[in-house]
Amino acid sequence: MNRIFCLTLAVSIAMLSPAAHAKTESRPSEYRPGVTVEHIYKQDIEYFFTNWYGRVEASDGPWRDIYFETAEKYVNKGIMRVNCADPEADIDFTLYDVGEYGDAAERRQVTVSYADRKPWADGNYQPLSGETPPIEFYDAARTHFCK
Repeated sequence: MNRIFCLTLAVSIAMLSPAAHAKTESRPSEYRPGVTVEHIYKQDIEYFFTNWYGRVEASDGPWRDIYFETAEKYVNKGIMRVNCADPEADIDFTLYDVGEYGDAAERRQVTVSYADRKPWADGNYQPLSGETPPIEFYDAARTHFCK
């Protein structure tokens, strides 16, 4: 009887834990009126942090165009194009940094090949240095949106 009570208690506690009822946090976009974004990744930056948010803008077979933004310690927004079927496929970024989203004059294109991922992860990939999406955000977004 004692074992059954303990097992029941453990299951009840697990069901009450935040992870058991975890929902993706969503909020209105900072840069696009009428658009809602979901929390995808929290990036720790020394004594600070930046939360990266995103949403699927378009799907084409295994490809996802993921809108992303952050507006805290780091400021950036843009589109990340990922292939859900091929984890080694190139990753294409359209970045607007601190400029206005959609402004062609502010737009910057970056493609990360599979070979460039290690330098990106090590912080040594110049095209994605500074307040740009880290590889951990890519991993989290791909996991979240390629279900």
